[in-house]
Amino acid sequence: MINTTGMVAETATKIYADLSGREVPHQAEAGQYPQALWDALTENGLHLAWVSEDNGGFGADYDEVFGAIWASAQAASPVPFAESLIANWMLDRAGLAPADGSVSFALTGHLPTADIPFGLHADKVVLFDEAHQEIALFDNRGADMTSNEALSPDGSTRMVFSGHVAEASAKTNLSRRAIEALILTVRAVQMAAAIETALNLSIDYVSQREQFGRPLSKFQAIQHQLAVAASESAAATMAATQAASAIARHKDNPENAWHEAVIAKVQIGHSVEAVTVPFHQVHGAMGYTQEYDLHHYTRRLWAWRDALGNEHHWSKLLGAELAATSPDQIWKGVTTGDWQAS
Repeated sequence: MINTTGMVAETATKIYADLSGREVPHQAEAGQYPQALWDALTENGLHLAWVSEDNGGFGADYDEVFGAIWASAQAASPVPFAESLIANWMLDRAGLAPADGSVSFALTGHLPTADIPFGLHADKVVLFDEAHQEIALFDNRGADMTSNEALSPDGSTRMVFSGHVAEASAKTNLSRRAIEALILTVRAVQMAAAIETALNLSIDYVSQREQFGRPLSKFQAIQHQLAVAASESAAATMAATQAASAIARHKDNPENAWHEAVIAKVQIGHSVEAVTVPFHQVHGAMGYTQEYDLHHYTRRLWAWRDALGNEHHWSKLLGAELAATSPDQIWKGVTTGDWQAS
């Protein structure tokens, strides 16, 4: 299970409970940005949880912060909390000061165009240029943006930076794999939390809704669908937990957690495919309405599943690498979590 204890996780959980009720995602999609929620998160410094204390952050344990990310996904958070955590971590690892305001990230060396999660709502963006091993911070103002909020409720955008000069930049010893490992693990935690929340919504609905004189939960077909979904939810949570634990173990070099992160992204991607259709089906027509909460989770699940590549993309990469790896090393990785060559 994801660790939801500790100061960071418990503070985030309380903030989301107090300021992110079920109406907040609906209001956000209608154009009412939840500024009070974002202000509470930043006033408590939670967006800087992975920034070192010397650089103005908490220097919090990775696993504790994953608990805060879990809480944000359970609330279908319409603010760039996870994105700011990742982006400020990237800046910190490059020796740069954390960004003022909200910030997102992109892995690209191909400016002027970049795909930015939460780009519509982030003030700034951190870009990783792998070719030059450089981290750079840009202001989003003036960038041309295109988005599809029907598929990406968090306001992910494709941005075109024309004539923009970085506010700050620095060389970094972070590898692309290290950044990928953290991003994939964050998405895995978010997806596992959203699957569990959508499962609970579905169980509550079929327990209360009656048809033909009895609750929907009494029908064998419904029971079967939710039993499959529950098993997928458990598998997703376990995969996310394994990836989060690997990041925590390899905090000095997250690249060493890359395999666990990829495995989690693949497993949970398959889980998303397996659960989202039955979640909507057991709700009947209600499951397809704008007013009901379910779509806030399933649409995010589809977006997170595709973020940085879906399970098919990562399966191919991982499969190609394992095909070139010795059987002994694969066994060592599977049984001990140590995928580094001896």
